[in-house]
Formats: sequence, C-alpha cells, structure tokens
Amino acid sequence: MKAVQLPVSNPPLKGFLRWAYTLSITSAHEETIPWYYSNFIQLSCNKTFLEDGSQFYIDFFRGKPNELNFNNPFLLTCSVNYTIMQHLALDAWPQFFADQIRNGYYCVVFLDEAKLSLAASYEKEPFPHHLFLYGYDGEQNIFNASMFDRTGVYRNVVIPFTEFQDAVHSMRHLLQEGFTADHHTYFYKYEPHSLYPFDRLAAIDQLRDYLNEETHLNRINYNPDNEQAFGMKVYDYLQMYYDAVESNDSRLGDRNDVRHLHVLWEHKKMMSERIGYLVDEGIIPYDKELVEGYQDITQRALKLRDQYIRHEIREDKEMFERLKLRFEQFRDEEPQLLHKLLLLLEGST
Repeated sequence: MKAVQLPVSNPPLKGFLRWAYTLSITSAHEETIPWYYSNFIQLSCNKTFLEDGSQFYIDFFRGKPNELNFNNPFLLTCSVNYTIMQHLALDAWPQFFADQIRNGYYCVVFLDEAKLSLAASYEKEPFPHHLFLYGYDGEQNIFNASMFDRTGVYRNVVIPFTEFQDAVHSMRHLLQEGFTADHHTYFYKYEPHSLYPFDRLAAIDQLRDYLNEETHLNRINYNPDNEQAFGMKVYDYLQMYYDAVESNDSRLGDRNDVRHLHVLWEHKKMMSERIGYLVDEGIIPYDKELVEGYQDITQRALKLRDQYIRHEIREDKEMFERLKLRFEQFRDEEPQLLHKLLLLLEGST
C-alpha cells in the first residue's frame, strides 16, 4: 500500500463531529461556500432532559436524517454495519479501508475510541464513537485521521493500524454484549454539485423558522415530535439547563456544560460570517447596525464560553448570573437584527 491523503480543510463548525467531518470535506472546495451560507441557520435542543435523564444538547438543525446519513448534496454516501462486515478478518480491516481511501472515499468508522492512545477516553470506559479517516501510509502502517484529542482539541492525527484494529475488535465485542447499538460506518466521496448559488428563499425560510420557534426543514422525511425546541425557544432550555447545573439537580444526565456554550458561539459566529459573505457578494447592502450588532453578540458569546471554561477550573460565583444576563440580552437583541436581515434578503429577491 502506498501513501494517499485526500484533501481536507479545518472545518468551520466543530461542536459535533457530524459537522466537523462532513464540512472538513466540503469546505476544501470553493464551490460549496454558497451552499454553506444558505444553511446552518436553525438551532434545536432537547426539551425533556430533566424528565427522562437524557443528555442535554443544543445543535444546528438541518432537518433529518442525521447529517452523517445522506444529508449533504456534495457527498456521495455509502454505509455499512458490523453485521455486513462480520466476515472480514480483523487483520484485513486496514487494507479494506486503505482501498476505499485510495478510491477517493473518506471513511467515518464506528469503533471503540477508548483503544486509541490519543483519545481522552484512552484505557477508560468503552467509548463507541466515529473516527474520520482521510489518508493512510502503507509503509508506516498508519491512518491519517481527524478527532478530538486527549486535550479536547479537534485536529489531524496519526492512528497506527494496530490501534485501529484493537478499536474495531473492542467494538465488535461491545456490540455482541449489547453495550450499544451499531451506529454504522460511512464512506463519502466528494461529488461536485451542479451550480449552487446562494439560496435566498432557503435562508429566508430558515430565518422565519428560527424567529417563530418552529421548523419546516425536510418535513416530508419525518413526523415532527414535541421533544425538540427550535430557534429562539432554545434560550429557555439553555437557561433551564444551567439552572439545573447551579442547583446540582439530580435529574441531570451526562453533562457537557462547555459544549453547549461552544455551539451557541459557533451559531453566532456563523450568523456574523454569513452577513459578511452576503455583503461581500453584493446580495445585501452593508448595514452598520446589522454587521456590528452580530459581531458584538458573537464576541460576547465567545467570552461567555471562555469564562465558563475558567469557571470549571476555579469556581466563579457570578457565572450563573452572567449566563442568565447574556441569554436575556441575546433573546432581546437577536430578533431585531434578524428581522433587519430578513427585510434585506426579501428586498434582494
């Protein structure tokens, strides 16, 4: 096996790996940028995390199915599970995935990350997770991969074939024991789309949904339920979550306090960058209040995340009051800015 590396870029969104993995492929191609800025407007979160003990999340929402599963127009997607792969001998797995990479497919492999020495979960409890492979070197017996490392930083790393095999072997055992469901392994090939200009109508629809606290994205593919909140309503559940954290509510499931604030910052950063793109492309005129307003919200969201990181190291008794203040400010300021953006987009159609 010779060495092959497929092109990847530093993904613009990293809060959840489904965005980081897929966007690290598409963002390497300039022609995908209008599609990117036509999307990633809506937010969602789960509402019943205290009632059922599920892990709270806040995330971008682009409809269903999951982003890994056939939901990106630039990625030709294939998927397999461990049942399909059960007859592949363990020592044949590196060659099999190297062959897919050589044929132009990025691989997102479901395995036990606790067997990977660079992972935060290394040699701890089993951690079923997806690993992104974009290259290999057959002489050095390594894969080029992307993941969150033991320090929590998303970066490109090198995974030895031996560790990869250990992680697959452990995942097989975990599935046999019923420890987790099989979340499938995915293969992506970048397929240049036909011309995809910025979609004003799609952006307008998502902005309205965000403001109206609802969603109409891909509704033909699923039945809506009452378990998710959308758009501006997310702030209510963020406040509910951090109230529960402050009171040490025993109903809270697994916690990831910083990630929620990181995703919130990514959303504001994405909105600010989209406005800059629209102005630069001449799609909307420059509006000082709109541009500077979202830049200011973005800076405050980033500062809030960083303050919480410091709070986890050394308690800040004002942290939860600061969270409440910022959520209230964002809830008050965002609708005014988004209504202005809507008027500018509607005037450009």
